[in-house]
Amino acid sequence: MQIERTTLAWLRTVLAFTVSLLVLLKLIAHESATAAIVCAVATLPASGLVAWLVWRRHQHSERRLRARAPLPGGGLPAATAVLAMLAGATGLVYVLFA
Repeated sequence: MQIERTTLAWLRTVLAFTVSLLVLLKLIAHESATAAIVCAVATLPASGLVAWLVWRRHQHSERRLRARAPLPGGGLPAATAVLAMLAGATGLVYVLFA
């Protein structure tokens, strides 16, 4: 059950980041369409990548748990930290252009 709860928590985190980014992109688009497009190209694929990493980690964790092997490392937290930094950079663009 722990693996499923952890996966759901990661997916909620990714969803929260994605929604926040979409709101920020809408706000930025009112000021500069070019800045909104640049931020969207930088942040939205990262959000999809982290969601994919969450799913892949879930699958690997289940397999390794059944095989009694060590669980995966810290790539997912690192990817989430990058997504958080991109979200912060997007917010900074909004503050600077608003």
